[in-house]
Amino acid sequence: MNTNIAIITPFYPIKHRNDLFEDTKAVHYLIKEFPEQTNILIIHAFMHSFRHAWKKAKKIFPVRGEYRDYLHMDDYNNQVLFFEYPLLLPKSLKVPSYLNKKYAQRVIEFYGKSGSELDVAVIHFPTYYVELLKQLNPIIPKSIAIIHAFDIKNIKKRMNINFWNSYFSSFDSIGFRSYSIKEEFENFLGKHKNTFMCLSGIPEQYLATEINDVVYPTSKFINLLYAGRLDQNKNVEKTINVLNRIKTEIAFEFTIVGDGLERKRLEQLAIDSNLVDKVNFTGSISRNETFGLMKNSDIFIMLSKKETLGLVYLEAMAAGCIVIGTRGQGIDGIVIDGENGFLTSSSDEEEIYQTIRYVMTLSGKEQKRIRKNAKDTVNSFSDRAVSKKYYSNICAVMQGNAVDE
Repeated sequence: MNTNIAIITPFYPIKHRNDLFEDTKAVHYLIKEFPEQTNILIIHAFMHSFRHAWKKAKKIFPVRGEYRDYLHMDDYNNQVLFFEYPLLLPKSLKVPSYLNKKYAQRVIEFYGKSGSELDVAVIHFPTYYVELLKQLNPIIPKSIAIIHAFDIKNIKKRMNINFWNSYFSSFDSIGFRSYSIKEEFENFLGKHKNTFMCLSGIPEQYLATEINDVVYPTSKFINLLYAGRLDQNKNVEKTINVLNRIKTEIAFEFTIVGDGLERKRLEQLAIDSNLVDKVNFTGSISRNETFGLMKNSDIFIMLSKKETLGLVYLEAMAAGCIVIGTRGQGIDGIVIDGENGFLTSSSDEEEIYQTIRYVMTLSGKEQKRIRKNAKDTVNSFSDRAVSKKYYSNICAVMQGNAVDE
């Protein structure tokens, strides 16, 4: 008997829409190992930010046609209903009720025409979809909320505790994308029933990588690496500022992989800091090419202000890099400071300086210890294993059983 699962998310790959800002393919990877008899409908409800919303509004309004006009296929032969929302007010998640009603009608039409009934809905970023879920409620027998970092921000800033407690009590289960997100959620709203961790994983071939025994002495160039989007949240500016202080003390090269709105400003900052010969910008490259750079790097640095988890940290650990991440963000709880990596502030440049400098001057013995511990940590984070656990927990909810925490 086939299982019918709907997954609602604001982020998912749409091949023919290169104009979309795809923050993450994490959901795409999470469903990779679902059994063939599973019928998955991805409801990709994309949010155009205020900056672009008014430009897109004319194309979005009114909602025309039937559900087939919004239906596409992904790489795993799953069906994707792609809907667009314009966030017409700054710093707001309020969208026209007209769109929620019309898009819900398209989903209901999809299931009506297919002759199948939905078994469970999994909602990533559930604070985005309060009104849409009201419209879809008649066809959702079971529901799971997957909490991301942006949800914590919305919970703290929008509505009140009573509203959110009532809202989340309607879900049959709640999953958390990181340990720090779970802690923040429970500190604010208390513990809820039937919860589980919904972590991400990395390709098994990355985990099979042998870590070389080479250590970096301060007498040679130390290879530093960042990989990700170049936007203000990723906070690359702080790393460059700190390296500007370190450049006369320790020899290094800093490779920055990725592209984004901040790239030109960061390139100018490198010039102004006289770091042109030490900071290299590669632009966007493939995941495998990035992993190749990781294998040839010593230290991976990403000091995000907000980060749900960050697969790139796990990949860097698998490649043999010593990782420096942000305290209190998604990697905190997986990276244990001083044991399998290092955690620091995202804002205090003096603390960041002390952390990076300390890591750059680690003894060879300490480097090997941290790398071994990091490798041991990530070995349980294969994308296949986490996908199977994700599916297992969804099935547990459908069957009315307890999930695997």
